Amino acid sequence: MHLLGPSLLLLEYLAFSDSSEWKFERPHTLYSWDGACVWIPCKYKIPRFSEALENLTLYRNYEYDDATKNFKGSILYEDRKPWNYTFHPKRVQVLGDRSSNCTIFINPVLEQDNGHLGLRLITKTDRWMEKIDLNVSKTPLSPHIQLPPEIRESQEVTLTCLLNFSCPGYQIQLQWSLEEPGITLTTLTTLTTKTVSTQSKLTFQPHWTHHGRNLTCQLWDHNAERIVSEETVLLDVKHAPEPSRVEILSSPAKEGNKVEMTCMSVANPPPTNYTWYHNEIKVPGRTSKTFQIPEVLLEHAGNYSCLAENRLGLGQIGQETELDVQYAPKEVTTVIQNPTRIREGDTVTLSCNYSSSNPRVTRYEWDFQGFRRENSPGMLIIQKVAWDTMPITCAACNQWCSWAPSVNLDVQHAPKDVRILQISPSSEIHSGYRVLLGCNFSSSRPRDVHFFWKKNGIFLKEGKELGFDSISPEDAGSYNCFVNNSIGQTMSEARMLRVLYAPRKLRVAISPKDQVMEGKKAVLTCESDANPPIFQYTWFDWNNQNLHHYDQMLRLDPVKIQHSGAYWCEAANQLGRAQSPPSTLTVYYSPETIGRRVAVGVGFCLATLLLAFWGVKLQRSWKRIRSQQGLQESSSGQSFFVRKQKVRRAPLSEDPHSLGCYNPVMEDAISYATLRFPVGETDTPRPGDAGTLETEGPSPNRDDTVTYSVLQKRRVGDYENVLPDSPEDEGIHYSELVHLGVGERPLAQDAVEYVTLKH
Repeated sequence: MHLLGPSLLLLEYLAFSDSSEWKFERPHTLYSWDGACVWIPCKYKIPRFSEALENLTLYRNYEYDDATKNFKGSILYEDRKPWNYTFHPKRVQVLGDRSSNCTIFINPVLEQDNGHLGLRLITKTDRWMEKIDLNVSKTPLSPHIQLPPEIRESQEVTLTCLLNFSCPGYQIQLQWSLEEPGITLTTLTTLTTKTVSTQSKLTFQPHWTHHGRNLTCQLWDHNAERIVSEETVLLDVKHAPEPSRVEILSSPAKEGNKVEMTCMSVANPPPTNYTWYHNEIKVPGRTSKTFQIPEVLLEHAGNYSCLAENRLGLGQIGQETELDVQYAPKEVTTVIQNPTRIREGDTVTLSCNYSSSNPRVTRYEWDFQGFRRENSPGMLIIQKVAWDTMPITCAACNQWCSWAPSVNLDVQHAPKDVRILQISPSSEIHSGYRVLLGCNFSSSRPRDVHFFWKKNGIFLKEGKELGFDSISPEDAGSYNCFVNNSIGQTMSEARMLRVLYAPRKLRVAISPKDQVMEGKKAVLTCESDANPPIFQYTWFDWNNQNLHHYDQMLRLDPVKIQHSGAYWCEAANQLGRAQSPPSTLTVYYSPETIGRRVAVGVGFCLATLLLAFWGVKLQRSWKRIRSQQGLQESSSGQSFFVRKQKVRRAPLSEDPHSLGCYNPVMEDAISYATLRFPVGETDTPRPGDAGTLETEGPSPNRDDTVTYSVLQKRRVGDYENVLPDSPEDEGIHYSELVHLGVGERPLAQDAVEYVTLKH
């Protein structure tokens, strides 16, 4: 029973009567899965003084609302008095007689039904909310196998497979994976207000072979027609030890080796005590599972057996196991068949001997020059024996091998591994150091030897050591030392004597040469002598300006005029720095550059002359215009129009004071004008427009001076107020009488200009 909310309990108690006499019987928790169904057996009893039930409501995941003083939630089922006993197939049904039976059937049950249900019962004087826990999983439930506390061999035992689910109309079956003769299966379904379950019982007599086997109970769904869930347990069958047997880890066993024997017996629980037997005689003091012999001897050979025991009883002695003790060949020796003095290149014969072996010797092995080789019947022949032949040994083998002590051939030979040693200094050799070299060798038979030295193939001196008080770069080179004895002479490998010194003899080499035409490529190389090699070069120009170029070669591609000048370089290694003297690079103009510069100069001169010419001409024109403007401003007269018929005629020349011009190109637009210049007493000659002085006598008709101009008009209309009298009249003559003042006027025929105005 469960009463929700202390406040609700108090309110219901005050409003109605004591509700403590409501009684319910139903399972504490119901289990199902999505798509199956759920059957909830339920019984209840109304309080003694309450009237009959009037309302029944089934909630899902309900809550109590303090505001409304009522329960709220998803209503799955609701019925009220008068009761509707008509059967209607619904998903949720509350079965029973509305007086004591409150069984609930939900089919199908859904995953969202998981949680708790609330069965609300209301009478006129009482009301009650019963909480029912409902566990709905997404997948089918797994069965649970119940095992007895202990399973013993040959004692009947019953195992139970339990599933906390049962629902009428939904067919399921529990089945076991163990199928053997003598097995009994029983299935039981329980639907009570205490328990809802399905059980399957398995009864059988276990054997020790069942121990450690997996036993599975499976849930078969008839609707899905498949196994939907299962549970597996490991059977633990207790039994006495089974017949024992002995296992020897290394058999046959070699004499002197460690031997370990193990008593193997299947038992549950594991055996706690063992008894060992050697040739059917009990071995005292041996009670553990393993029997160890640190160093096996021949007397340990024989048959072994054991007996195991646990808390359930003694086992049985199984089949015996034989321990075979064997040993390798004994007293093996290597014998040189020709024990005379051996020289490098001779043929040597050796044999391998032994005293006894068990089992018999089947093969021989030789350790020669670090390599193993098999040879039978125990003879080794060495053709052209080497000077550095290592000690030789042999082995006689059956299942194991016994090795003989090694023998040394002591081969006579010339000095070997002759080499030059640097005695001092122990590190790098710098120029000016004191240096001492020594000559050494690794082997010589006989040991009496002589030494001498050569540099670059030239004999230097005799002796074991070669010294330099103050070494210089010129002492660097290839050195050899020679060592000889009575057998022969040996030369060492060449030793390059490396002398370290700072950069020296720096110079700048220019390629292809120090005079280069612009546009070509110039390569400047900083040549030097240094050891160790130079790791940094720095270039400077004639202004001692750092060019920030750090390679050995400075490439100028293409070279320019601006590159002309002196260059020098600086080189550095780990021992110091040095600078080269400057080298001068001369860059000449290319023919193309010379041509362009000449063209520019000539063009500039021509442009200057042309500008000067046009300047003079413009100045003269300006002066002329200014003089005419002044002349017009100082004159007075009147203008008139004259109609002139188009006539072709030659210029007038009979009058010496007349000037005329004729332009055949502008034939239709040009008329002829005659200018007469009056000559006064006070007039003086003036320069002409052509830059020369011209004089003429006075005109007889001073007052007839007239200036003519012709204006050409278009054919489409009249010019101002003059109407054409005939089609031939194409021009208008404009005349102006100018009073030129007093004085004689020279005839300036070349200064007369005519103007034609085109429309």
